[in-house]
Amino acid sequence: MKFYVPEWEDAVDARYDFVHDELSNLNKQERERHFIWDIFDYETTPIDGVLISREQVEDSRRKYDRVTEHGVYDDPQLNIPDWLPTISDCGAWGYKSLPFPRYGNEGMLQFYESLDVTVGVTIDHLVLGSGKEKGRLYLDERALHPDFTESDLPNELTEQVDVMVEEWPVEWPDLVKRYEESVYDVSTVEPFTHDDFEGTVHDILGRMDEDPRAVYREDDKQIRYEITLENAVEIRELYDEGDWSFRLMAAFQGWDPTTYGEALDDVLQMGYQYVGVGGVAGSQLEQVEEIVTDVGHRIAQFESEHETRIDTHVFGFAKTDGFETIGRAQMSSIDSASMLRAAWTGGNNYHLNSDERFDAIRVRYAAPGDDLEIAVKKSMLGQEVLHALRAFDDEASISTHIRSWYTEANLVLDALVDYLEVHRHDERYDARLLREITTEFRDDFEHGYELQASFGDDVRKKLVKLLRADDADDPTDFDEYLRIIDTAREVAEGFPRTVDRVEALEESSGEVATFKQIWTVLENYASSELIEDEDLLEGYRKTLRSRPWDRCDCPICENLGIEVAIFRGNNRNRRRGFHNTYRFYQQFKHDLPKMLVVVPADSSLFGRNTVEEYLSDMYEDLWEVIHDVPVAEIGVLDANGVHEWWEPGPTSISLDPIGISEELERKSGRYDTVLYYDPEGETRFDIDSVEFVDKPQGIWDRILKRLGYESDFTPNRDVQIQLEEF
Repeated sequence: MKFYVPEWEDAVDARYDFVHDELSNLNKQERERHFIWDIFDYETTPIDGVLISREQVEDSRRKYDRVTEHGVYDDPQLNIPDWLPTISDCGAWGYKSLPFPRYGNEGMLQFYESLDVTVGVTIDHLVLGSGKEKGRLYLDERALHPDFTESDLPNELTEQVDVMVEEWPVEWPDLVKRYEESVYDVSTVEPFTHDDFEGTVHDILGRMDEDPRAVYREDDKQIRYEITLENAVEIRELYDEGDWSFRLMAAFQGWDPTTYGEALDDVLQMGYQYVGVGGVAGSQLEQVEEIVTDVGHRIAQFESEHETRIDTHVFGFAKTDGFETIGRAQMSSIDSASMLRAAWTGGNNYHLNSDERFDAIRVRYAAPGDDLEIAVKKSMLGQEVLHALRAFDDEASISTHIRSWYTEANLVLDALVDYLEVHRHDERYDARLLREITTEFRDDFEHGYELQASFGDDVRKKLVKLLRADDADDPTDFDEYLRIIDTAREVAEGFPRTVDRVEALEESSGEVATFKQIWTVLENYASSELIEDEDLLEGYRKTLRSRPWDRCDCPICENLGIEVAIFRGNNRNRRRGFHNTYRFYQQFKHDLPKMLVVVPADSSLFGRNTVEEYLSDMYEDLWEVIHDVPVAEIGVLDANGVHEWWEPGPTSISLDPIGISEELERKSGRYDTVLYYDPEGETRFDIDSVEFVDKPQGIWDRILKRLGYESDFTPNRDVQIQLEEF
């Protein structure tokens, strides 16, 4: 069982300065970025693969050009390690409001090839519910204009018809011509008028029938269902005719277990051995369980009848309480970013497990539009609480940390006046030289980082703006600099706000870094009229008393401590998302342990059509027993690595025993259990997680025992379990 994470530019600054809240490089293109696979090592990376959607890639022209030129494994930004498999799909969620998918089948195959992904997915179209009386009407947003907007649509129409407005592609794929020729090849789009929407709903819909700006369907679910299957047929034919480097997965859609099951039967008959359950993201757990249970029964029957194996992916699924069902239903892989996104959406955004979740402590930046005095005050409020939180984490004196910060902040302002008087006309600040003046100022001014930390971005931006315009031949009035600095100085006179109270608590108790001391600072901050987070305090109380970051073994928490539990900007929030993903993955591995079954290769593996052919030929008894085993992965081992059951036979074989041992040991670093089939009992490697088994049934029994499944493990179709989402 593999867990994939969608790739949505989830990266952090590798060398972010948490103390000063400062980026390592102000130029994004020159900044070293870390993705989740960069932060963890090979053995602990909490994903098994990456899902890359075309819709997301096309959000940035620069990114699209880059990854299609280099491929996702050699792309200088993504740099996905070659041991992580990749799935790429069309990103159907991104065009759900269109009447048809925006992509054609041949173009998708070429896109997957240029990305060099492991698996490419057929083009699907989400089956959407409507609930409206008369079906769904799609309108081309390009036909709207200031004189006729979506709000001008008559209420009678929108009450009876589900209206979806989206900008249509300039060119539709060929499939559209077969379904709706009137919209297929339209060079110009005429604007809608009020006359187009006069009369009864029946009149309007009749008018839209041949309109190139509209598509109306009474049974939209059925059409989307058929489009998905038709694409699976067409792309399979193109795939079989070509020489492609990736595996092809068939996505299928439905709206209940029966329609999903019937769609599955169709794609299996087309010859697909990797299929994907689409359209279940965001669904209730019991609905997903019903669907995958029916899908699992049909797959088990197909595997039994054809003595083959079928891999099944569930798109957008991450419910830990459904792990047993998807395991028993023989699903092979899932994907989700929900635990990552949870780090910055709503509360309970720091996860230890599905039962223990905590509110990260919000320390806010100044808001756009704040005047300078308010911006500086918010920044200093934040710095006081941040220094207090770090002292609490380090079990050090909170009052000492606050006083040290405040002393340094005051030094910054004094030093800033002296610096600007001497250096404001330096060549480094000559805008004509195309220098990055903000970076020059930050790095040259001795207290540049502390200026940003204590007084915020607004102060620096205003100073840099003056530096950019200041010229020795036509100097800016120095009082303009002083007005900015004096505003910061006046605000600073009101700080520190809590140090005396904290110091009194330290003296009375004889202890430092107690809950009562940190609570004095945090309560003052959250209750400030500029912050107004009093309603979050109860969650913060639980977080600070529990200190969950001390109980986590992920490298993020071990290296950063309480910073992971602070809600503040991308570089903390996304790292917390990576942490959440790690915690999710630990439960994933506990409930669905990672198991690998390998057999040794011999020279006859070379040039086989598939590894499956080798397994069924050379290890017929074993394949008959384990071809439909749940959760575990199956492959053939040589010194080049593990060749999975579905892959083409390799073009080279190495039987070097040292190389085989090294590959087996490396592979075991990612698996809880590796079962090595050795019917002769002659092979031995001194690797702790590798078990040697000499009988096919022994492998089957060990896998089911490890999972806690009985021999008849497929879940009952009639059982529905009401459980919570991770």
